[in-house]
Amino acid sequence: MGLLDFFKSKPPARISLEQLSYDIAYQILPHYVFRQAAQLFDIVGSSSETSHFLFYHLACKSLSIPSLQEEAAQYRWHKFDLDANHTLLVLAYPQPVAIDLTGKSVKEITQSAGTWVIAPHFSGIVRSRQHDHIRYYVLGQTSMGGGTVLREIDDMATNANLGAGPAPELDHFVSLMRQRLEEPLA
Repeated sequence: MGLLDFFKSKPPARISLEQLSYDIAYQILPHYVFRQAAQLFDIVGSSSETSHFLFYHLACKSLSIPSLQEEAAQYRWHKFDLDANHTLLVLAYPQPVAIDLTGKSVKEITQSAGTWVIAPHFSGIVRSRQHDHIRYYVLGQTSMGGGTVLREIDDMATNANLGAGPAPELDHFVSLMRQRLEEPLA
């Protein structure tokens, strides 16, 4: 290492896909969901392959790290008609590394903090065609027992834990979103 190498900027550290997915689900995507929903539905509804990668690229840009095509390809949008009045957009995230802190002491958990991320499996955006009302959900990992948890984020950035979720499979998540339609709006 030369004397001036010390002053050269170091490339940013690579962020895990779990962390990028977490940032998308809880920071980047909610902004678009509640402030630019019409554009979001148009982008995802387009046949453009780049719509799948958009939020991955935004997350990388926000962290000043390069996008990698092989990572970007692991993010996929899906569109469903839940019923005659509701459309569902689902962003499927890359399969996260399993996290299970069951049986760990508080000290072990504290010492390992920052080495794991409780990542999302899916983000779901339910839009009422009649009222343009939006509900935003995230199905993520739990820290104990290897299950899933369903969370709802509202337009005020309130993040509510709605309890245990289904297996992290797309058809199970879509079924759960259909069930949520039957529940009254808060």
